This record gives sequence, structure tokens and C-alpha cells, in this order.
Amino acid sequence: MKIAVMSDTHDHIWNFQKALKKLEELDIRHVIHLGDLISPFMLEELDIFHGTFHLIYGNNNGDQMLFFKRLALLGDKVCFHGWFGELEISGKKIGFIHDPLLARKVAKSGEYDLVLFGHTHLWHKEKIKNCILLNPGEILGKKQQAGFATVDLKDLEIKRVLLD
Repeated sequence: MKIAVMSDTHDHIWNFQKALKKLEELDIRHVIHLGDLISPFMLEELDIFHGTFHLIYGNNNGDQMLFFKRLALLGDKVCFHGWFGELEISGKKIGFIHDPLLARKVAKSGEYDLVLFGHTHLWHKEKIKNCILLNPGEILGKKQQAGFATVDLKDLEIKRVLLD
């Protein structure tokens, strides 16, 4: 099974739309977003995505009252994990948090196959013991070309997907 990992959208609705369309082309049905989606109106864009969208807080969280109202309308389509998310998919244990320093500590714990983080807006992939530490870069496209990552959970093969 393949999943997508994205981060730091910062209300760039156009790049977010491109990323969601790309997910459909790649037939990816699970996304982990590592924070800084920001405005509640961004959740409306998930109408075009046919899968499960996992989301955590970043350091820019927008209007929380409206965010949770819109989140409720999406039902099971969006799983909000708070500050730290943890999933097991296809036998792989995945931890995710926005902060890179905390992510590194989680990766060093040895409890996860894959630890994901955002915040820096920069692509980063590193092996720590038996864990892969990954930042998929940014959807925003300010520091680097906008993009996200795909992870094949069968063998933890990671690919960077750049947006036009």
C-alpha cells in the first residue's frame, strides 16, 4: 500500500488542489498532513479526495472554532490527531509530529518504522537506527518547489512528487 505525506500548505489553495488531484492520479487513498494547513476553508478542498486524510496541528493553526466545525462536516474523511499522530498501516508503525526536534527524538526511540515531521519546509530523509525520518517538504512552494512524498509501505520506498 502507498500513502502520501504532505506538510506546510500555508493556505496555498492552488498547490493544495494540484496535490489532491495528483493523489487521485496516483490512486493514493491515505494521506498524512503534518500541520500548517491553517485556514478552515482549506478543508473544503478535500471534497475532491477519495480517501482518509490524517491531520495534526502545526505551529500556525488558524481559526480553531471554525476549523472544528468544518472538520465535523467531513465525518470519517479526516482523522485529526492533535499534536502527535500514530498509525499502524500494512504492519508499519508510523509516528508524526510537526516539530523536527521532537520528531528526531521519536525516531531515536526505536518504536517506529517511519517518523514524519514538517515545519522546516525542506525535504529531508534520513535513517536513524531502523527508522526513516522524513520531511516531505512543503505544499506552499516558498523555500523549495512545492511537493509531497509517497511511501510504499511494503518496502518503505520513498519518492518525492513535485508539483508543476
